[in-house]
Amino acid sequence: MGAGSHCVIGLGPVGAIIACRLKAAGERVVAVESGEARARAARQDGLRLCGEPESEFRLDAVRDTVAAAVPDGPFDTVFVCVKANDLPTLVLGLPALIGPATTVVSLQNGLGIEDHLVPAVGADRFVRGVVNFAGQVDEPGCVRLTFFQPPNWVGVPEGLADDRARAIAGLLTGIGLRTEVAPDIRACVWRKVVHLAILAPVCALTRMDMRTALSHKELRRLSQGLLSECIAVGDRLGYDCGNGFFETSMRYVLEAGDHPPSMLIDVLRGRPTEVSYINGKVVEAADALGVDVPLNRAICALVQSLEAVPARSSHPH
Repeated sequence: MGAGSHCVIGLGPVGAIIACRLKAAGERVVAVESGEARARAARQDGLRLCGEPESEFRLDAVRDTVAAAVPDGPFDTVFVCVKANDLPTLVLGLPALIGPATTVVSLQNGLGIEDHLVPAVGADRFVRGVVNFAGQVDEPGCVRLTFFQPPNWVGVPEGLADDRARAIAGLLTGIGLRTEVAPDIRACVWRKVVHLAILAPVCALTRMDMRTALSHKELRRLSQGLLSECIAVGDRLGYDCGNGFFETSMRYVLEAGDHPPSMLIDVLRGRPTEVSYINGKVVEAADALGVDVPLNRAICALVQSLEAVPARSSHPH
């Protein structure tokens, strides 16, 4: 490695971990981060990745906007690591960042991501990713990997050649984030949405991390109820997740341990959450199919009602 040039848009946990791992492998990395504190810390002091042999990394450049990063190109890869809520604004400037050979990798949670990105960058250079690792930014410029349940998945729109997806899978695997090409990336996206839908909003509403929430009998039953509704919708959509998906999904969230999901962090910091792209999309699909999903509908409405309410606590318990 060491011959590629990459742009990482968003230095939240996923973006910061990828940026650090790319630099550790000798790649050229330019970051775009609109958050003033994060951008300043990365620019002045570099990024620190806790628990890694090489923990401090200097990026080649840190820009405040996509437009400011255009002269740093062309890039082999653009990793889009911002929240789904930020995509409508981001895509306005994204085409100027794309060169003839650029691959754009979407690493957002949720459904409907392609509706924003594909029209802006073109289906022939778009790769959808599903990450199965998570991190936490302890302070600006300092991130730690909290869990990784490999592999990550990447894929391309139906009917297109997957050469780009294979290249991205090789790149991410090469930096220690094992990634495979999915035969049907839509099914992988759906599974990840389900894993988020069954516990992230519960944590956001209760201010509990994942382990603590699941230790409560009634909250665990609520998560199981949300999961059963999601499976019913997925079956109607044609996503055959296989026998044992219920048990696999509950094990996935259990193994996350005391990780506070990003939806909880967003609520605590008074920011909009991605619940509309997760449980909200489950509800939309259910309505179109005539499937009853009262738990997903209720929990989505409750989280959305918190989004404009100032945080009452700075830490999950």
